[in-house]
Amino acid sequence: MERLYIVNIIVEDRQTAYKPVNELLHDFADLIRLRVGYPVPEENIAIILLVVKATNDEVGSLTGKLGQIKSVRVKSTVIK
Repeated sequence: MERLYIVNIIVEDRQTAYKPVNELLHDFADLIRLRVGYPVPEENIAIILLVVKATNDEVGSLTGKLGQIKSVRVKSTVIK
């Protein structure tokens, strides 16, 4: 069953992790309903907020793959 989720992504090293994160988000683009990014170049971090409409398995796949990227922290929350 599809539901809406909020996915928070913290990229702690923009120089090395930003490209793989963007490539992965492109792969899951059909699930993403909203994407907001806030780069903080002076601290070499970025904060990305997603709203996705997906099944639990799809969100698990997305967050699991994001979590495997070095310097990336991710957390998802279901919207009831």
